[in-house]
Amino acid sequence: MSCSDISNGPYLLAPTTTGMTVTWETRFPVGAIVLYGIMGQFDNKLTVECERGTPWKDNIEGICMYRGILTNLKPDTAYVYKVVLESGEIKEGSFKTLSDNPEEIRIITLSDSHLFKISREFTDAVLQNRPDFIIHSGDISLATGYQKDEYTTNWFNEGAHFLKNIPVIYAFGNHDISPYYDDFFMHVQKNVYHTDKTGHNISFNYGDTHIAFLDSNPWGLFEMNAVNSGLPVDEVTRKNIDITLTWLHDDLGSPEAQDAMWRILVLHHPYTDDFTNKHIVAIAENYNVNIIIAGHLHYYIKNVSVNPKIGSKTVYISQGSAQDYAVALDYGKEDERILPDFPEVIATGQANYGCITINKDTLIFRSYGFQEDLVGSKLVDEVTLVKEESQVALSGITIKADCRRGTVVIEGYAKNEGRGLAVVTLLILDNGKEFIQNLFGVKGKERVVALNPGEVKRINTEYTIVEPGRHIIKVSNTTQLIDVVPPAPIIFENLRSKVGQGKASNIIFTTVEITNNQDVSTLIDVDLYIDNRIVLTQKAELQSYEKKSVDFTYQPAKGGTYKVSIGDLESKAVTVEGTLKGIPIIKDLSGNGNHAFLRGKPRIIADSDRVVLSLDKYGDYIEIPDSETLHVKDGYTGIVWANLNRLATEEEMGHNPLMVKGISTGWGATYLLRMCVERNGNIKWGTCYGITEYSWQGGKASVGDWVQYSSTFDKETGGVSYCNKEKVAEIIGISVDDPLRNWEGVPLFVGYSYIGHIIREIGRPKYFTHLSAKISQVRFYKTKLSEDEIKDIYEHQNKVGSNSEDLAVWLNFRDIETKGMHKTEWRRPATFYPSYKTEKRLWEFKTLSVDATIPGMAYLKAIVQVSDDGETVKDSIGIELMNGKQKIDISILSKAQFIRIMTEFHSSVTLEGTYTPELHEYKIGAFLGQLITHINWGTRVDWESGEFNGAVGFEPLDRTKVFDEYTDVIHG
Repeated sequence: MSCSDISNGPYLLAPTTTGMTVTWETRFPVGAIVLYGIMGQFDNKLTVECERGTPWKDNIEGICMYRGILTNLKPDTAYVYKVVLESGEIKEGSFKTLSDNPEEIRIITLSDSHLFKISREFTDAVLQNRPDFIIHSGDISLATGYQKDEYTTNWFNEGAHFLKNIPVIYAFGNHDISPYYDDFFMHVQKNVYHTDKTGHNISFNYGDTHIAFLDSNPWGLFEMNAVNSGLPVDEVTRKNIDITLTWLHDDLGSPEAQDAMWRILVLHHPYTDDFTNKHIVAIAENYNVNIIIAGHLHYYIKNVSVNPKIGSKTVYISQGSAQDYAVALDYGKEDERILPDFPEVIATGQANYGCITINKDTLIFRSYGFQEDLVGSKLVDEVTLVKEESQVALSGITIKADCRRGTVVIEGYAKNEGRGLAVVTLLILDNGKEFIQNLFGVKGKERVVALNPGEVKRINTEYTIVEPGRHIIKVSNTTQLIDVVPPAPIIFENLRSKVGQGKASNIIFTTVEITNNQDVSTLIDVDLYIDNRIVLTQKAELQSYEKKSVDFTYQPAKGGTYKVSIGDLESKAVTVEGTLKGIPIIKDLSGNGNHAFLRGKPRIIADSDRVVLSLDKYGDYIEIPDSETLHVKDGYTGIVWANLNRLATEEEMGHNPLMVKGISTGWGATYLLRMCVERNGNIKWGTCYGITEYSWQGGKASVGDWVQYSSTFDKETGGVSYCNKEKVAEIIGISVDDPLRNWEGVPLFVGYSYIGHIIREIGRPKYFTHLSAKISQVRFYKTKLSEDEIKDIYEHQNKVGSNSEDLAVWLNFRDIETKGMHKTEWRRPATFYPSYKTEKRLWEFKTLSVDATIPGMAYLKAIVQVSDDGETVKDSIGIELMNGKQKIDISILSKAQFIRIMTEFHSSVTLEGTYTPELHEYKIGAFLGQLITHINWGTRVDWESGEFNGAVGFEPLDRTKVFDEYTDVIHG
């Protein structure tokens, strides 16, 4: 091909009844015409000039875009066209204009095409069905829209056969952020359709249907980035949110929208996204939008409105991904919600694309998926919407009452006798007053029940009667007379319990609400139970019918998990950190003292030319604590020598981290750098500045082979990534004024990271992700290394190499410290105030109780010391500790005023694994005549009152815990 040939396209944009835009890109400017006509005749000619777009690589004047705007076409008419270049290249295609008054509307939808592995099958489906147009709800690029070549590789090449024949209308996805997306798509759309000042939001009417497209990135990406990053939302983002929401209000409220029979809203970020839920749901439902089409999650999710008055009148679809083969559907249990925070979600699964068919008063959305090596698509799910009201018939209704609790259990059957999707609602009459119930099932897990036409389901729900006395409850044709007794005089509610932070991390804080249901004031005892034992009692005075909170603080003697309860409420489990353990330390060779903690139980393997750390299990990883020498200004380089054991399975989280510095591998501006391996072996790289996540993609991880993975970045020159010596990905620079996110206080991880959105209640994401690999070396530089410097390091791996002054971390695992020492502070058994200067109170220390875990070749030794002045050691005894609990006689020690314990921790890093001793508690039995007392060290606060030296410390809590009580739908 010559250098002026077409590099992308032709492809079709912005269909109308009388117009179509034929678009393409060339490498350099070249004369071009479009010939077009009907009945196979090319009797119309349009000369098209190059319009310069955004610069890319050598094309510093801007990419060469051609937009052949064909006008005055006939409605509902098939056309053929040719793009003819002066260079001699000719490309042909065809299209059909939209109908003035379509009897049937057919639209195909897709989202998150990324690598578009199903492109062949999708093309076949499109060309077979010949829809009026295609809707893409965002995310063409795999990493970032700033990698222009990804549009060519992932979209224009893979979709070439349908793109030249069927027009596509596009919505912005979070991976599409870049000026190239505007060059390729938005530039045309904003000039044809109704839009706002951003040009990213468009709408039009087709037949009796109003369709609006929103750019959801102002909240779904930028506001989310700010919130997840702990930063305020900037003024530009706030302004863009206001512009978009104002436009949406005006658009959906316009006669064009309100006079239409159907209203469709397309955007990238779906209903389950916190910020879409915050900004869009109320607007969509207020203006009676019938169906909202989204993507982003790479999962198919269907939900209805949680508002019982709306229900199935507004349906939300998250389409799934068009990247990988996917067919799955789960309606969940009939009496339990599918997602913990969303009772209105009625189905989840996997799908590749959707089809919308609109006939008169019926709108049908069908979801399809492809299975690898099978011909044709498979129907995943179907939603039918109609204009008439839902017709749900109830039968077999029973009403059972618990008069003491004031609860009514209603059971029966519901049948959809209408033509469209219906949501079950119960109209409950309580002494003639109406209450609507739309959540059914297990208490605390209730869900919306949806019915397809003709479907029957069993329903059950609980209704609570607030006021005591006689009640006539009526549901459908069933009536029940209930005499509700007055509630208990005192009611306990809303038990909350948590452990403090920092110096209060050994304290359990508990709050409960108490209600006095009597018409007289009362004074009661409120007992706090820890592990079914009363540990504290408070008196609470309540006035008549008063509700108030009662707070407790309790300090346990040792770490562990405790069950906290008050009254008849279900107990809450809390964990107090208390275990002191050996932590092997990998020595940093850079000279900056950025020594690394070896977490978990990895194996160490000594090869002839390298020492290898094998991260086999979820808890195996390397943690480099943050320091000033890890903070960068303009750029960085991260290098990891890795031999992957395997890729993540579909059941595991992806984004497996070679190296990450930050609170998450994405879903916000949550890291300084990331080098992550996807489930398919593709590698994602990235950095963050301000509230912007700036990622790129390229290269393939190799399982079973040693590879030097390198990621370099500089604000001015951009990012370049390498596998061994090969450049596999690059991205342009950013403004030198944009501050890189150093994530001060957050470690640099190898083999581990959190993943997902930050859950506010726990201050971290719900999930974690892990890399299963052998690691032989880790480096981090505070500057961007050149391609030659990367090659030099690859060829001389055991040498410090150039730019040593910017080398902040260098680990090669040849020097791992396994011995540590902890020394408690001096303690008196009890407070003592001498009446004269030389008066002493000498205690007899008789027993030392120990709770320890000492696996494999690990070793613990305690040295118990006593003193009369808290400085000079008077006597001591050394004890080799055993695994488990033991009580040791230490009465041989001289009587003294003070006592402390020094503990030697010996970890072992071997071919079989890493063995680290754990010390859970020390308890000293002290006697003064007949007086007995105990001295405890058993919480992190206790241990931190002493001194640490070497390979000893604490294992962070919950690093490998998934918090299932929270909802965060991500594709991982």
